[in-house]
Amino acid sequence: MKFATLLVLPALFTLTGCETLQTPQQRQQTAARQQAAQRHAEEQVYRVKGQVESVEMENARLMQELQQLRNDVRAYNSQISQLNSKMSALEAKQAREMQELIRRVEGLLKKSVAARPSKSSRPSGREHVVESGHTLSAIATAYGTTVKAIKSANNLKSDSIYVGQKLFIPE
Repeated sequence: MKFATLLVLPALFTLTGCETLQTPQQRQQTAARQQAAQRHAEEQVYRVKGQVESVEMENARLMQELQQLRNDVRAYNSQISQLNSKMSALEAKQAREMQELIRRVEGLLKKSVAARPSKSSRPSGREHVVESGHTLSAIATAYGTTVKAIKSANNLKSDSIYVGQKLFIPE
């Protein structure tokens, strides 16, 4: 109400004049103008109060919304932190599993290389591709070896061979 009084007082001072020089009709008009000015000032005060209340309500709503957003951000940050921890754990597990797989593959390769005969322990010889009309005995004669040696070098159980077959011929 102090605000309303501050608005009304200047208006009253400007409207009041010297009463001794005024006629009764002029005094009534002055009083009517003063009342109208006072009503106008009160209406302005009421309007400003309404605007202030509206701004305060909007401010309160925005503050609640801001607080909710802050809470949401905290929750999201917490979830992100948890997900980052899980990802780090998964990455570490994946790295360990990868190292284990590499170790196993290396072990298998070492075993494979150790089981494979070296070139120096392999008998020397040549490769022969069987053509139509070839027989083991003809091939053995052509290379100066025996049928038994050819069969042994190629793990053959019988004397049967076929066109296009690749045979190792020992020297």
